[in-house]
This record gives sequence, structure tokens and C-alpha cells, in this order.
Amino acid sequence: MKMPKPYEFGLTAAQETRASQLHRECIVFDMLSQQAGGNIFSDYPHELQKDFGARAAAAMGDKDRLWAETLYWPFEMSFQGKSDLLRVWFQQGGLTCGTFSDIRVHDGHDPAVCDWEARVLKYSKLSWLRLVTRAAEIRQAKRDGVIAMYANCQASIPAPRDLKAFDAAYAKGLRSFMLTYNRMDHIGVGCTERVDAGLSMFGVDVVRHCNEIGMIVDVSHCGHLTTLDACRNSRKPVTANHTSARSIYRHARGKSDEAFRAIAGTGGVIGILALPAYLTDAAVPTIEHMLDHIDYVANLVGWQHVCIGTDWPMQAPDEILLATLGVELNMLGYSAAHRIDVTQRLIGYDDCRDLPNITRGLVKRGYRDEEIRGILGENALRVFEEVCG
Repeated sequence: MKMPKPYEFGLTAAQETRASQLHRECIVFDMLSQQAGGNIFSDYPHELQKDFGARAAAAMGDKDRLWAETLYWPFEMSFQGKSDLLRVWFQQGGLTCGTFSDIRVHDGHDPAVCDWEARVLKYSKLSWLRLVTRAAEIRQAKRDGVIAMYANCQASIPAPRDLKAFDAAYAKGLRSFMLTYNRMDHIGVGCTERVDAGLSMFGVDVVRHCNEIGMIVDVSHCGHLTTLDACRNSRKPVTANHTSARSIYRHARGKSDEAFRAIAGTGGVIGILALPAYLTDAAVPTIEHMLDHIDYVANLVGWQHVCIGTDWPMQAPDEILLATLGVELNMLGYSAAHRIDVTQRLIGYDDCRDLPNITRGLVKRGYRDEEIRGILGENALRVFEEVCG
């Protein structure tokens, strides 16, 4: 099984050796992982690809079911003992801890949400995977050579107006909650909404309740005032676990310098993503653009507040992405002005096996070993430990 060709940074042999050793030794914590990426589907044996094609065809026309069948099919193949390709790809990329995003804060009435949640709890029992809730468990997973996953909720379906729903999600393993998703809801205002009013009174209650129970408050898709409000009202570190720097490239999903300073002021971290549309309008977007945003935030608020939250690519073939996410962008609060092409990926970050390119790029740009260890995982792990234990 071949690894992707490394991105050409022009590293010396000594730099390559240093980068390889660092990546192998580091905690690599992707705070918003979308799993392996769509390339994995074409790497399965032909007979298993036929199985996937049949499942996808049977689910076509039902976007929720199609998305769930696609995203979790590689996990299912491992669960059935037919292929551990997903584990192999995670380990080839050097991933220590990724993300399960389908334990949600909900009222239990939506069958699709309940199905997604059941899948997470099912696949978290794989022998090579651990659903983790504490920092020590992530470090232990690294020592044991297994993949850790922590549960993160992006509130594309707004949470109910009931703090007990947060307690229920916490009991199932949820450890990070993003307050809003692009649009306005009863917690606050998202980043693509036409107005921004910050947190509601209930939103303030949510922030304080998350602090009390040990759940990370995330503001990645929040509007500017909502972000600042969250930072003002939180007694624990706040994260924007997958975002970009608006000062480099102006996009609604990016954060301003003021927002970065507010997040850093809580002791929180800022995860830089790998979604091209949020990083650059270059005709050929590359991993260098992602590294530019890392550089900017590190220089603005300190490398101690920078982490990785790739968010892209998603674990689905392009045709499935077009049939699901591609037709829901408007409902999710995006417009043509946001330039989102669900099939576009960064040259140099095409799937999870390219995680070493981030380390290689940081070496090329002159980061010290301590700084690289922090950005790859220790900074995020510090926040996870402070909030979740």
C-alpha cells in the first residue's frame, strides 16, 4: 500500500529526518477531523467497492441516510472484519486523536440524529479505536498505538432550549460544543447571518453550563460578536477549532484579529483548517496557504494558541459530496459568495495520510521542535485537559 507522494517543500535530508521523527513522536491531535477523506473509497478491493456502491444506490434520494451510510461505511467494513484500511490510513498519517461529530445535543425526536449517534457508539467499540473523554486517555492511546476519537458537536441542527440536553450528550461522551452554525438560533448568531447580535441570554447560560460540566465551548462558525461574547462569559478556555485568518483572506468563516486575541485571552486555541475556500482564492490552492494562516495566528497571539483542525476533506467520494453537502449549502447558511466547492482540496493535503506534510511544512518554515509539538497536538491537549480533565 503506497503513501501519497510528499509535498515538495525543498527540505534537506536532515530536515526530512527531523520532520519524520517529530511527526512519529508527537501527539497529533486534529480537533476537527472529517476522518480519512474521500480517496479511501477507491483504495478498497473491488468486491468491497461493489458493496459500497450497492449501499449508496439503495440510500440515494434520502440525503441523511446516504450521508450516514457513506461516512460510516469504512468503519462498518472494519467492524465486520472485512478491511482495516481505515485504521491503516489513520496510522499512516500519524493521527493520534481525531473527531466523532455525531454525538449531538438534541431532544431525541429526530430519527436521523439518533441513527448517527448510534453509529458512533457502535464503532467506538472497534478494537483499534477509543472514544476518549480525558486528556490522559489520548496520551494512553498514543502509547498503545490505537486511534483516539473525541466527540465534537457542530450545531448545524440547533440544540434544544434545555440545559439537560447538554448533560445527556455529555453522558454519552460529548466534550466540545460549537455554539452556532452559520445562521442565527436561540443560542446566538452564526458567521454568515446578515446581522450579528452576540449571545442570547440562553446562550450565556449554555456557555456557563458547559464550563460547569467540563465541555469545551467552540466558536468556529459563530459571528464576531457571538465569539467575543463567548470569550467574555467563559471561565474556561474557548476554542475556534477549525477556522482561518480573515486578515489574510477575507471570508465569513475566518476570524478577525480581535477574535483571535479574545480566544487566546481565555487560554484557548485556534485550529487552522484545510478547506481551500476559506484560505485563498488562488487558482491552485496548496498546503502553503494553510501554513500561511498558521504563521499569521502564531505571530499574532503566540504559537501556544495554534492547533490543527483540518475540517477537510470529508470521508465521502466527490459524487456523494455533491449529492449531499453540495445541495444543502444554502440551507446551512452558505451562498455563492462563499465560493465553496465541495470537491476541491489542497495540493499537499488530499487525505489524512498527508498529515506529515503539516509537520514538514512547519520544519521548512523554521519552527522549533517545541513549537511544532505544540501546534500538532500539545496545545489542543492542554485545553482539553483544562476543560475536560
